[in-house]
Amino acid sequence: MIPLSSLKKEQKQEKQISIDLNCDLGQSFGVYKNDSEIELLKYVSSVNISCGSHAGDPVTIMNTLKIAAENHVSVGAHIGYQDIQGFGYRAMNLDEEEIQALVIYQIGALSSLAKVYNISLEHVRPHGAMYVQAAKDYKISFAIAKAIAKYDPWLIYVGAPGENLLNAGEEANIRVAQEIQPDKKYTVEGNIDFESGDIANLNYSFRLLEGLLRDSTVINNQEGRTKLDFKTIHLSLKSSVSLEIAKKAKELIPNPIPMAGTYVAETGWV
Repeated sequence: MIPLSSLKKEQKQEKQISIDLNCDLGQSFGVYKNDSEIELLKYVSSVNISCGSHAGDPVTIMNTLKIAAENHVSVGAHIGYQDIQGFGYRAMNLDEEEIQALVIYQIGALSSLAKVYNISLEHVRPHGAMYVQAAKDYKISFAIAKAIAKYDPWLIYVGAPGENLLNAGEEANIRVAQEIQPDKKYTVEGNIDFESGDIANLNYSFRLLEGLLRDSTVINNQEGRTKLDFKTIHLSLKSSVSLEIAKKAKELIPNPIPMAGTYVAETGWV
């Protein structure tokens, strides 16, 4: 007879790895290619495809969707400000109506092209300056959430952890996914410490990933630990150690599941 304690341990481990790994794709434009991002496909269960504002053009988007379909990954819209020259990293001062129109426009563009491959979008993730501003400013986060709800209330809004994302999702009545980035520092409250920039330190990122899997905590900037209810981990190629971080994440989460699946997993059906 299998001891009850062993069953409980196995069930606990299974629940812990009901996590999504995501990365950005299609961040090219015309003759400017970003082919290195394809390296991350083998590690992830979801991809965020640029929709033409900060990066991406119709041909790039079509090619990226084809690659996503071939690799059987979940697809989401990677939305940003209309800032090709600045790669969407420059903040913009838009009102609610402008933000909503920009968000819906981008989701619609990607969704229409995705039909060619019978792909339905599952989530929306802001990029660059829009991501940062949404994390810091509730009005911006809520404008994004409202736009998503208007387009398709089943889409999941992915963003930086914190009250702005959670409250925006609740008020707009859509699902949200708090995202962890292994190369970021976090505050005691569990928000990203954007002023610290990207951390190119394997030891730090490995400790952060291990803590997430152990007890859903991140290392905070006071050298303590903060508990977070996260759904997904974002992988990038921003630094020389990024690929090693991606390999470690896949080692710890060998079978990641798309973001929508993490909600089903909580019910016990997965």
